[in-house]
Amino acid sequence: MFLRPFRGPVPLVLEPLQSAEAHAFWRVFLSGRGDLPTKDLTVHLDRFLSLPPEEQRAHFAAKKDGRIIGTVRLGSAEISGFSMDPHHTDDAAAVLLKAMDLLRARGATGIIGHFEDRYETAFASLGFRRTFARMRMEAPTKRWPPRDLLLQPPEEDEVLGLTAFLQDVYEGHIEQQYGMHVGSEEEWRGYVTGLLKGDSGRFMPDASYVVLEADRIVAAILVTHWMGTPLVAELGVAKDRRGRGFGRGLVEASMGRLAGLDEPRIGLYVTLGNDPAIALYRSLGFDQVGGQSVTARLEA
Repeated sequence: MFLRPFRGPVPLVLEPLQSAEAHAFWRVFLSGRGDLPTKDLTVHLDRFLSLPPEEQRAHFAAKKDGRIIGTVRLGSAEISGFSMDPHHTDDAAAVLLKAMDLLRARGATGIIGHFEDRYETAFASLGFRRTFARMRMEAPTKRWPPRDLLLQPPEEDEVLGLTAFLQDVYEGHIEQQYGMHVGSEEEWRGYVTGLLKGDSGRFMPDASYVVLEADRIVAAILVTHWMGTPLVAELGVAKDRRGRGFGRGLVEASMGRLAGLDEPRIGLYVTLGNDPAIALYRSLGFDQVGGQSVTARLEA
């Protein structure tokens, strides 16, 4: 009779992602997330490979018996890109704890976590508390009856005008209390310039519009093609022009133009609690896709 050697519990390790394991890493990431604009492995892999080496090194693979069962991306005091193989969700808290240990060893105190709400129980069990959440919404594109709005594509030299416009639109907005859409004029100008140059996906001038009164921008929609789908990157209406149908008209115009370009769907992200925006999007045919994208904080 032969006795099999006793084998205890398989240890879980968290290791920097190796290039040879990139395919397996992103397959696991996609298997455990429902809030993504695309499940196309090639899109995510190409996006990863285009990152600078220091950003690639921020990705870590959770392994059991040499097999990747979870994914995480670590900043200086931030956890993102969290996903688990659906057969290993019970290990989520253990993976998260190892990620926290790595950050604390680097000197992090308060830690920010970004994750889909399906993992909120694991984060909450270790002390993370929700700060806010966003959701992705999508709608089929369609042609709407024309509205009496004078729309035109944004010009390349309108960066300054768009910068001032967006700063004013977001002043006092619900998202500013969560640290979004804040910054100096220079930072805003860099954001707008980057958006038009493709930092948030290929800018789509044919589906982007501004409404001008004299030389003043009073409403704007900026659309990019991000991860396989057109995305409303920015939509805003000047405070003294709200309630006049500008926002609805801009989205309708973009949806109609995208339908003419044979783009079947359009997506956007909206913060929970921004009820007027959510109501507008639902009335235009948008529905939530996947779970909530949560931001939570673990205090020191």
